[in-house]
Amino acid sequence: MSSLARLPLSFGAPRLHYEESINADPISIRDTIVEIMKRLQHEFPAQSEGIISTEIVLAEVLNNIAEHGYNQSNLGDIIVSVLCTDDMISVETRDYGLPMPGLNPPEAELEDLPVSIDDLPEGGFGWFFIRSLSSHMEYRRGASQNIFCVQIPTVSELATQKP
Repeated sequence: MSSLARLPLSFGAPRLHYEESINADPISIRDTIVEIMKRLQHEFPAQSEGIISTEIVLAEVLNNIAEHGYNQSNLGDIIVSVLCTDDMISVETRDYGLPMPGLNPPEAELEDLPVSIDDLPEGGFGWFFIRSLSSHMEYRRGASQNIFCVQIPTVSELATQKP
């Protein structure tokens, strides 16, 4: 993993490290998410909240790379790295697709849409989910490569607060 994914010292020793290079196509993305989820569920059987959050974030990030970075061409590689401690799951992706607009992840404000729930649009919520489920994220572009890192708590902040 790059320096973006370095763990703060307070997070403790890593319990799981996974890294794989995949093709930016829907089948490879799905298979990779399934494999990562199996490993996380095995390592953290009692921490379903962080695992579910990680699945949502992984799906949004990887599909964004395939759809926007590689323009749905299925021609491109994504390196996916996952590093876990007791408190946090760190996900890093590296790809050679197009850079993010403005070299920053998009803002994620939910707008009031004048439609019923049944008529909500298909897209446009991904960055809201990524931002709301993560405790930290970073992006940089260097040497024609995108590097994106996001950290997801394995336990909600409410569960760790003392009365």
